[in-house]
Amino acid sequence: MEANQFLLDILTFMQTVFSLVIGVVVVQLIAFFLLARLINESPKPQETGRAIFGHMMLAVGALLMCLSAITALMGILGQNTFTTEVYLGLVLIFTAGGLLYLWHDYRLREVSQECKRVPGIIYFFTMKAIGQLALVLSVLYLALSVTLGDNQADRWWSMPLAVFLFGFFLTWLTGEAAPKRTPVKAAAAKGKKNGKK
Repeated sequence: MEANQFLLDILTFMQTVFSLVIGVVVVQLIAFFLLARLINESPKPQETGRAIFGHMMLAVGALLMCLSAITALMGILGQNTFTTEVYLGLVLIFTAGGLLYLWHDYRLREVSQECKRVPGIIYFFTMKAIGQLALVLSVLYLALSVTLGDNQADRWWSMPLAVFLFGFFLTWLTGEAAPKRTPVKAAAAKGKKNGKK
């Protein structure tokens, strides 16, 4: 398959995924604009602005890396033969995103924890939302393709599988450890002991 045709084929499914992702990013930007009050009340407004900018650039770097990685993964899973130029372009996009991400991550280490707390939380949950949206949309695409019989094309499953793996990876990265819970019997016994004292 020719590289140009492959990139055009990607757009059909990816338009749906990225329209939702862009929606999430727009919500993130609106949230950042709403943080203007936080910046105004902050004892260090310049540093808080730097934290917001840094987290926005982390998101752009992550987006560039994800776009190139998903495209390469779809090519590998679909066994499409890309030209060397296409692979070089994907590596350059990934490298640019990685350098952007690493640079702003490094710069954010210079910002105080109190100034980057709120932008960091918004960034974390934005990435979590993107991962879960990618998981849900890829599973829906696979299920609807099988249900509606729209799976006659060769390697039709490579694109949703690549997006599923991406979503699974993001969800795993942003997962939170389950809190430790005391078994009911142990909690009841502890309550009885405390009541006797």
